[in-house]
Amino acid sequence: MIMKNKEKNDVQVMLFEKIQKVLPNNYTLVDEISERLEISADAAYRRIRGDKRIDIDETFALCKQYGISIDDFVGLAEKNQIRCFYMPLDLNDVNFIVYMNALLTNLKDIRKAPGSEIIISASDIPAFSFSLFKDMAFFKVFSWSKSVYSFSGKYDEFIKGLDTDAFSKCHKEMVEIYQLTPSTEIWSANTIDSFLKMLNYHYETGSFCDNKFPVSICEKLLELMDTLQLWTENGTKYPKDTPFKFYVSETGIENTFVLFKQKEKTKCAVKLFTINNLIVSDSRFCEEMDKWLRNLSQQATLISGASARDRFKFFEAQKEKIRLLIDAFE
Repeated sequence: MIMKNKEKNDVQVMLFEKIQKVLPNNYTLVDEISERLEISADAAYRRIRGDKRIDIDETFALCKQYGISIDDFVGLAEKNQIRCFYMPLDLNDVNFIVYMNALLTNLKDIRKAPGSEIIISASDIPAFSFSLFKDMAFFKVFSWSKSVYSFSGKYDEFIKGLDTDAFSKCHKEMVEIYQLTPSTEIWSANTIDSFLKMLNYHYETGSFCDNKFPVSICEKLLELMDTLQLWTENGTKYPKDTPFKFYVSETGIENTFVLFKQKEKTKCAVKLFTINNLIVSDSRFCEEMDKWLRNLSQQATLISGASARDRFKFFEAQKEKIRLLIDAFE
């Protein structure tokens, strides 16, 4: 019985060792455990040392918080497999704000760790770019609800059923953190195309009570292009001069990947459907994705901070697409 208890405690110690590895350097394990389990520092120390067993609820809470699989501790982990976190997003069941807060949590985590950055491959417009313009984000959520969860109403009806106050609060915080976080973004000449096609489709199918609305969305998209062009010219994000690198891929982008890169803990968001993601924290996958994104950037043209001619040509071509759609609407 003594040996059996010791084995259980060894497993518990192993769990805390795994948690320690994913914490930023400026975080202390005892403070984290004390806060997450809502216990005293002394009680946290006893659990970390293995003197006090954690119960199943505590184990679940810690594994969920730090992206650790319980399977790893019972011999079910496979070397050739990775595990993903996916949260179904049905507006009839789970409010979209839950998804926004999950994305915001990843941003907050990366913001805490010095030397962290976001690396994005953009097959379509990334969520962080949408976050700069609230109306664009609202439309994206509406389109997602129509295509994935068969929302049958018009845009105006959808907005009335959305908690816009909570959305706006989360949106504002996301914008502030994104602007303060260094990022590398890889776009292509086709990155905005799917958004334009989506907007045109909903216009032609009568999704808007006010047909001036899609024009206003296009105008926001033009503002986004102006913002990105300014950032690439300066090599920094406004208003805090945060480092910003912008590449244009000539070979196209296969998918939208967002790498939340940190020294101690890296996560990758793999875009699904219109807006939601698979979140992968497996180090093998993240290392492979980091290498792929770096290679992709080497085959692309860096237009931030230099290459004025390439920068002008790229953004002018994108703006021309938007202007043509505005003409079609009017």
